[in-house]
Amino acid sequence: MGVNTAGNIKNKEELKAYFKSALEKYPELHFELYHILTGVNSMVIFYKSVNDSLSAEYMELDVHGKIYKVSAHYKGL
Repeated sequence: MGVNTAGNIKNKEELKAYFKSALEKYPELHFELYHILTGVNSMVIFYKSVNDSLSAEYMELDVHGKIYKVSAHYKGL
């Protein structure tokens, strides 16, 4: 869905393509938030995603509190 062969999104254009593809494939896309876990410079979000799959995203924050790295994990895909 718009991710390169290494499974990475490197810039805003790739991110835009990723979300465009996801919304075309799943036009009624929505998420159900379960938990947010916070760390010193990171957070993990657990949620229900497409087809009721359990999902988690690990996000690293820079010194300004902006997300600079995300790892997404999905059960059942």
